[in-house]
Amino acid sequence: MSSKSKLILNVKTNIITGFLGVGKTTAITRLLSQKPQNERWAVLVNEFGEMGIDGHLLENNEASLTIKQVPGGCICCAAGLPLQVAVNQLLKQTHPDRLIIEPSGMGHPRNIIKSLTEDVYNNVIDMRACLCLVDPRKLNDTRYLESDLFIDQINVADIVVANKTDLCNKDDKKYFDTFMSQQPSNGETKWIEKGRLKLDWLNQPHYAFAQKDKINGTNKLEESFKKITLDYSRDTVFNLDELEKLLKTVKAERIKGILHTDKGYVIINHAEGLLKTEVTSKNNINRIEIISIDEIDKEALNLKMVSLLNISAP
Repeated sequence: MSSKSKLILNVKTNIITGFLGVGKTTAITRLLSQKPQNERWAVLVNEFGEMGIDGHLLENNEASLTIKQVPGGCICCAAGLPLQVAVNQLLKQTHPDRLIIEPSGMGHPRNIIKSLTEDVYNNVIDMRACLCLVDPRKLNDTRYLESDLFIDQINVADIVVANKTDLCNKDDKKYFDTFMSQQPSNGETKWIEKGRLKLDWLNQPHYAFAQKDKINGTNKLEESFKKITLDYSRDTVFNLDELEKLLKTVKAERIKGILHTDKGYVIINHAEGLLKTEVTSKNNINRIEIISIDEIDKEALNLKMVSLLNISAP
């Protein structure tokens, strides 16, 4: 039987969710490094905004791994149609042993789970554990505690994972344990550093959650975030030292990108006032995205970026 006509049966499926900046992409990257060699995996990435970075960060040259990116934050909508189209295409194209879905940090996983457990996916999708990553330090911020989206991501999870714990203190752990004890979720809790999810967690079962009315995702925290994207031709080369100085001055919740610099292509990761850069072999885009609460003048920032072009570069 050819691969095109092969039946798609019981594809183990996991959703890895969590709020903006919690480290989902890093965690999924670590999971991909643990993928059994005899398995084919597919990853569906949904990003906040019309263009994205995360899908490109996850890409590699392994034939048994396929990454599909769906920009626009649309797969979590209640209608479920964009999700079903994306999932159906990915399953037909790759016939994976496992499907991992990374929703946008602004997305409601409840709607994804509801779509994937409908009758149309009987014997096609084998729904396994939904994992939600949480930064315990955010539990001191009332904006998060009052966010329906933040709470709902936790309450539909089978496993709630406290991430970035190397940056937490004893009070943060206490807040996390207390917070989780007050939630209706029956999910397990885990405590990890630097996105080090364990492969066997993916095979834990998914449990049905209490159904709610339609989730609209409208509250002040989610609506306050704004995103700008700056996209450049691949022959545009920035001076890395000056670029780092500039990005440290930008007031943003999150800066992420892959940029061509005089030191080579570099992954840009800026969160909580800390900027990290890492030389990479990924050279298919030259793009940076900035998510902030305050309005950012896109044109003014672009002019500053252009002033950092490495004139001497070939």
